[in-house]
Amino acid sequence: MPKLIPIIGMEVHVELKTHSKMFCSCPNNPDESKPNINICEICTAQPGTLPVPNKAAIAMTVKISQALGASIRPRSKFDRKHYFYPDLPKGYQISQYDEPIGEHGTLTLELPQGENPRDEAPIGIRRIHLEEDTSKLFHGTHGTLVDFNRAGTPLVEIVTDPDFISALEAKIYCQELRTLLRSLDVSDADMEKGHMRCEANISLQEAGTFEIINGEVRSLNGAKLNPKVELKNLNSFKAVEKGILFEIERQTRMIEAGESWVQQTRGWNEDEEITVLQRVKENAADYRYFPDPDIPPFEPMIIAGTLSLPELPQAKRKRFIEEYNLSRADATLLSEDKMWANFTEAVMSEVSELIEDDIEIRSKIARLVGGWITSKLMGGLAERNMKITDIKFTPENFGELISLIYAEKINSTNAQKILGIMLDHDRDIDPSHIMEEHGLGQVRDASTLSAIVDQVVNDYPTQVADFKAGKEPILKFLIGMAMKATEGNADPKMLEELLREKIKNV
Repeated sequence: MPKLIPIIGMEVHVELKTHSKMFCSCPNNPDESKPNINICEICTAQPGTLPVPNKAAIAMTVKISQALGASIRPRSKFDRKHYFYPDLPKGYQISQYDEPIGEHGTLTLELPQGENPRDEAPIGIRRIHLEEDTSKLFHGTHGTLVDFNRAGTPLVEIVTDPDFISALEAKIYCQELRTLLRSLDVSDADMEKGHMRCEANISLQEAGTFEIINGEVRSLNGAKLNPKVELKNLNSFKAVEKGILFEIERQTRMIEAGESWVQQTRGWNEDEEITVLQRVKENAADYRYFPDPDIPPFEPMIIAGTLSLPELPQAKRKRFIEEYNLSRADATLLSEDKMWANFTEAVMSEVSELIEDDIEIRSKIARLVGGWITSKLMGGLAERNMKITDIKFTPENFGELISLIYAEKINSTNAQKILGIMLDHDRDIDPSHIMEEHGLGQVRDASTLSAIVDQVVNDYPTQVADFKAGKEPILKFLIGMAMKATEGNADPKMLEELLREKIKNV
């Protein structure tokens, strides 16, 4: 059997969070639970109405295009895309066809080593265009009902070249794109709410029968290529990966059995984890595109000159690793959300006086900051059903907590107790004051610890004998008993030194 190569491209639709809809002044709130509240004559396509483009939505689309490294067209226009379905009362969707706002961009993916054939994947962005969203349909025993609240929501479509070689790459691309959109503050990109909808185009071709030129899959030597399948209903990142994997397996089975298929749209059935046929796929000619006569062409380049981009997540992630010595996992997590990134920056600024040129010291402090934010702080918030916006203490006081840990003035157990008090307090509170008030500082007085060590050695003669006989793990038990005697406040390193010295002389 010839080698089969998957060819995968992605189309992602993103609802923009503008104040008003794309072509009218109705509030843009597609999540409104009461149906048909935010509608007007334009949303419902009443005769004689004229659409007026939303400038803020165009600016957001330009910003997305810039962030993806795409070229901004000097001239763009809106087109009518015709198809007849109840979610489009006009009988056409106002979209863009041959003159999108942005085109020819790139998003380079960093991939987990060993989990994919390649560690880095440059994904070509073919086009970024703007259109209106459709209404929602509700099917039931009573028939089909239509809610027009979502109709006219500004919708950006981002189309890639067929540059993915695995389902994992497609999933990571969608995750990276969501992070980028949130950092630009153009969309919440919540897949569960439909703010971001991912679709995959998948085909399997025999090696040596095709080439990809400028994002187009072309036949070699007259070979017949297999049609692509568009896969919809991918409502989570997990569904993106599972759906593509299933479709690759399905097409493989068909090719091996000598079966063929036509270009089609299939849906992902989450419950059964299979793809199901929805319809035979239309071509561009079927949509009868033509320029919308009611909307004049516009010049997005003029808007581009007025915009500035923030530091993008991939650049921030790289800087967190290089400048702060954070691990890649911590840097990735902390750069995904703007508020967590800002909090991390402020904490690192607070502990900067501890950071020296010594690489080992820098790495140790970075591990402390990254670990305590991503594990202890985020974990504490999750336990309390809180968000970062609910935190009352400042990044400066969290940085002071890190400093206390690094200076070994408190141990990890008591540091977590202090953090818990800080989270539960209704105002900003200094961790040093908590440490003093609750007696959580680390006991390092030699005479005090020596007395405790003497008592432990006297109380556990069998374990002491076992340790002297070479059973090294027993020492952890003896240290634990000494820690218990000090309610966890002793310096474990000092206890270990004192125990070893005491037992040696027993």
